[in-house]
Amino acid sequence: MKRFSLWITLTLALISIAGVYFYITSAIEAQNNKVRQPRPEAKEQALEISVIDAKLGSYAAEIKASGLVEPRYSLTITSQVSGEVIQISDQFESGQIVKKGLLLATLKNTELTSLVASAKKSVASAELALKEENRQGEQARAEWKASGFTETPDSDLVLREPQLAAAKAELDSAKAALMNAQNNLKNTKLTAPFDALVVERTISPGSYLSSGSNIGTLYSIDRAEIKIDLSNSDWLKLPDTQTLLKSNWPVTIANIDDKTNWQGTILSVGLHVDESTRMRSLTIGLNKPLEHTPPLIPGSFVAITLKGKLLDNLWRLPNTALSQKSEIWYLDEDNRLAAFETTPRFVDSKYVYIQVPKAMQNSPYQILIQPYNSYIKGTLVAPIKATTTSVKGNNP
Repeated sequence: MKRFSLWITLTLALISIAGVYFYITSAIEAQNNKVRQPRPEAKEQALEISVIDAKLGSYAAEIKASGLVEPRYSLTITSQVSGEVIQISDQFESGQIVKKGLLLATLKNTELTSLVASAKKSVASAELALKEENRQGEQARAEWKASGFTETPDSDLVLREPQLAAAKAELDSAKAALMNAQNNLKNTKLTAPFDALVVERTISPGSYLSSGSNIGTLYSIDRAEIKIDLSNSDWLKLPDTQTLLKSNWPVTIANIDDKTNWQGTILSVGLHVDESTRMRSLTIGLNKPLEHTPPLIPGSFVAITLKGKLLDNLWRLPNTALSQKSEIWYLDEDNRLAAFETTPRFVDSKYVYIQVPKAMQNSPYQILIQPYNSYIKGTLVAPIKATTTSVKGNNP
């Protein structure tokens, strides 16, 4: 009985083990079948990004520079002779406008007056001596002819030709001395050499001036000039020299303090590069600067704006469209992110102007308004159209 009971227990244990075995085997098989079934593919999520349509066009840059307003002529007047200042014009005062030829001041020099009188006397004596020599020469020729000689004398002294030449030279010397004395006397009257603004007067009545003494400073008022220096990149945005000089190329002169502006002209173009700055100069002019309203005053610091030539095949994009890595990001034909590196041709306060790669010039493109460094090329995009007027902020 005990043995029978043991067999029953053993049989039940074997049956339990077999059941567990078959259960585990079935579970593993079911799990394997489940793993082997293909999972449904997840749909790619498109990234929503704001874009604008890029339009190919031609645009002109604005070249900006600054410079100092200077007169066409700046002259420090000096006395060419010595003398005492006996008269000064009422207009010879700082800030006054004087006309060409105006008598600014008069010097007194009695020695120069005496030299003129003496030179006149020398001229009169030389003229008399020449007349006497002419008369003696005529008499010598008459005597030679009356003597019956037909040949020329052996010496020209016979007919007094050297004496006549010496008399003429003496007269010429006397006249030159007179002219020099008169010029020196004339220089005691100091006049304005051109229409000018009086910047400074340095003499007073009773002052004694030596030759070369400074009496004042004048600025011409016919034209103001501003010289500016431009880099090579700026020159590439401008037309050729002949166009700049002959076509009245647009130039704006603006006062930095109050934004008053004037329309200037290009006077000259530098044809050499400065060794220290590696820049070329360009000179702007404004005729009759003091007659404008308001006047353009010498010594003012002004801003210059030059219009550049038209550049073709450019995109005008918001300045935020240029990434920190100098890249322009766009959508390809599959609406996936792509980018290319570039250097703007020029920029202004709102836009960046990009030279379009030749391979991209014949197709329309959507450009990212604000690309981030985290963007990955090839990412699918759901574009959101925006207008450039809605774009704000700086490059991310």
